[in-house]
Amino acid sequence: MCKKLYIIIVMLIFFLSNTICLSYEREIKTISSVMSETIIKAGKRSVAVVDFVDLQGNVTELGRFLAEEFSVALAGAGKGFEVVDRTHLKSILSEHKLSRTGLIDPQTARKLGQLTGVEALLTGTVTPFGDSVRLSVKILDTATAKVIGGSSCDIAKIKAIEELLGKGIETETERQTSFSTTKALMSVEEKVFLFEIQSCKLLGQTITCSLLVTNKGNDRELHINAECDACYDMNTRIIDDLGNEYRWSDFQIGNKRADKHVKSFLVSGVPTKMVISFARISPRFNKLSLLDIGCHSKGDFRVQFRNIPLTR
Repeated sequence: MCKKLYIIIVMLIFFLSNTICLSYEREIKTISSVMSETIIKAGKRSVAVVDFVDLQGNVTELGRFLAEEFSVALAGAGKGFEVVDRTHLKSILSEHKLSRTGLIDPQTARKLGQLTGVEALLTGTVTPFGDSVRLSVKILDTATAKVIGGSSCDIAKIKAIEELLGKGIETETERQTSFSTTKALMSVEEKVFLFEIQSCKLLGQTITCSLLVTNKGNDRELHINAECDACYDMNTRIIDDLGNEYRWSDFQIGNKRADKHVKSFLVSGVPTKMVISFARISPRFNKLSLLDIGCHSKGDFRVQFRNIPLTR
């Protein structure tokens, strides 16, 4: 009798947890469908999804996660409009210093439209509300910065949602301070450059490695390669403990970002931040066996780190 009761309780818990997850996915799918119809009716041919924020304009991991989910849902809707890649959008925002808090004001919306050709922006706010999180989504016309559509829903505050809600995104100033004060996990010196790994973090299926690079010689440019068909051996990559190889999905050195190739002028003796992200990592991944960075500065050279500890 006790065994049967135990099985019933376990099945009930499993059913309820899956119902909550399905409910969360269903809410995203429902709102995405409504937003898609609004975009089509407004005659918009392209849309971008910016990071969702709280009521004070702060970006959280939950806001960023939900924005990614909406971007994927809109892209899969098959309604005939283009969804701009969020990595490219972040590069534009960073390069032109358009939004330091996460809030998109009318001037920023218009500027983004001019720079990217995006005709509509999807913005959102996430607000804790008892045992749930209120998600409010709006569509902005980038030509007029006017709201052309909106919707809202409540998402159950399950453990995963609550954990993401509590994680904030560092501001640029906080990140720079953190970089300069964090003790290096590993360091490698090549040519006149000192490379120091501050951290490598695994979140979902993305690994993000944060480094400092210091030029110990005269002022000079440093080039980093992501993909170069003519110089394959100089590509930047990671290799996991199963032998799987991944190329970077996003790269930043100083305030410059790129997805193929980037160069930056490094002043002698000034530590400069470097952030490299690798997406779509195998779920069987256990250990980062190699971080291999292809560089050029008065000649090609490689920077390699092995058996790097990960934080999750």
